[in-house]
Amino acid sequence: MKEAMEPIRLFVLNEFNYPKFRSQIISLYLHAFTKGEQAQYIDPQEAEIILDKMVDSNMGLMAFTGDRLAGVVLGLPLKHDGEFPANEVPAIALDTTLYIAELMVHADLRGRGVATALINDLMTRAAGSYTDAVIRVWDENRPALSLYGKLGFLPVATIRQTKKQVSGKSFEMKKIYLHKHLSKSPPA
Repeated sequence: MKEAMEPIRLFVLNEFNYPKFRSQIISLYLHAFTKGEQAQYIDPQEAEIILDKMVDSNMGLMAFTGDRLAGVVLGLPLKHDGEFPANEVPAIALDTTLYIAELMVHADLRGRGVATALINDLMTRAAGSYTDAVIRVWDENRPALSLYGKLGFLPVATIRQTKKQVSGKSFEMKKIYLHKHLSKSPPA
C-alpha cells in the first residue's frame, strides 16, 4: 500500500527559477532515465547541457509534493525534434505542435497523478499557442503508454533509436510518437 502523498503543486519552470532547482532537476532526469526497466546510460554532463538548453527558451513545469521535487515536464515546438518523421504524418504541423520532449517523475511517486497533472497543465497552457501536442515513448513502457492513451493521445509514427545500457552495451529502442489535438480554452 502506498503511503499518503501531500497534494501536488505545480510551478512554471523558466530561466528565472531554473538555477535554484537545476541540480534537483538534473538528478531527477538521471534518476528517471538511468534506473529501472528502461535504464540507459546518460552522461551527467550531457544531461546538464540538454536540460539547460531546453529550459532556456521553452515551456516547462515542476511538480512538488511538500518540498520535494516530484516531477518535471518540458515542451518545445515539434520542429526542434530532428527525429520526428514529418514525411509520414504531414497533417501534423511542426510549427504549431507542442512536443512534450521530457517528462520525468520520481519512481517513488509514479502512479499518483504527478504525470497527469504535469501534462494536463502544460497542454492547457499551450492551447493558446499550439494546435496539437506530440509525445514520444518507448514501446515497452506500458505504464506511460496507458497514461497517454487515457489522456487522449493516439499513435501516429515510430522510430528506432540506438541507446547505451549502463553497462556500455548498445541496444535498440522502438519509440512511438503519440498525437493529440489541443482544444482551445473557452474565452474567460
